[in-house]
Amino acid sequence: MNPNCARCGKIVYPTEKVNCLDKFWHKACFHCETCKMTLNMKNYKGYEKIPYCNAHYPKQSFTMVADTPENLRLKQQSELQSQWTGCPRPGTCCRGSTWVTEGDLS
Repeated sequence: MNPNCARCGKIVYPTEKVNCLDKFWHKACFHCETCKMTLNMKNYKGYEKIPYCNAHYPKQSFTMVADTPENLRLKQQSELQSQWTGCPRPGTCCRGSTWVTEGDLS
């Protein structure tokens, strides 16, 4: 029995069959999902079992970072550090619990 086309759903006969992305296609139905450019086995790119041309292949985006307790702590620490406006006593620096002047740093 001949399979159905993944695009149009009609029967695909052996003379016009393209077997790609775990599906069967008519040669004319094997085209880019976005621009409809006819594709072949040399110039297609598959994404989630859908054919695309090189120009319209979906770009991978970064995933969100999970809000784990450690990531939340790091985010809060980063926000606190970005709010830091500087030393409360200009010309001095805090080293541990002792305040020293710039000349005393070694």
